[in-house]
Amino acid sequence: MPEHSSTYRTTCADAEATRELGAALGRNASPGTTVLLQGDLGAGKTVFAQGVGRGLDAPTVVNSPTFVLVNEHLGGRLPMRHADLYRLDDLDLIAELGLDQAAEGGVLLVEWPERGQAALPADHIRVQITPLEEDPSEDALDASPRELLLTASGEQAESLLQLLTEQFALATA
Repeated sequence: MPEHSSTYRTTCADAEATRELGAALGRNASPGTTVLLQGDLGAGKTVFAQGVGRGLDAPTVVNSPTFVLVNEHLGGRLPMRHADLYRLDDLDLIAELGLDQAAEGGVLLVEWPERGQAALPADHIRVQITPLEEDPSEDALDASPRELLLTASGEQAESLLQLLTEQFALATA
């Protein structure tokens, strides 16, 4: 278990603000950064991942990797691997993906990490995304506010979260 753990909370007014926070994380990420994205379907996990890709100057479109399990975005400041464990429930199969090593030399984003926590790096930032409007329509989702709860576990994640809080003055949870 990592010895460091800090938690910060902020509200993003809409999808673009969520992308901007993700972009800030991407700009400040170092090799080995792991980000675990949690939230209901449509909460904004992929939106946050798009921001991280923007912050890393990823030259490819960041979409949800639900059906391919892991997308690689190469050619930016750091390589980015984006995994989605939604369709998986077998820890052995998740372990075979090698996500515990996928962040080496780059950034790893994992949607639905609760399905394979034991197979993921212990040093990570967990981003819990919660829409603040009950059941926003598909059309209103981009304009809906969401709360983001960021929790750092481990020294590298702690340092990154500290940089983000200094830049954005996130309120302590």
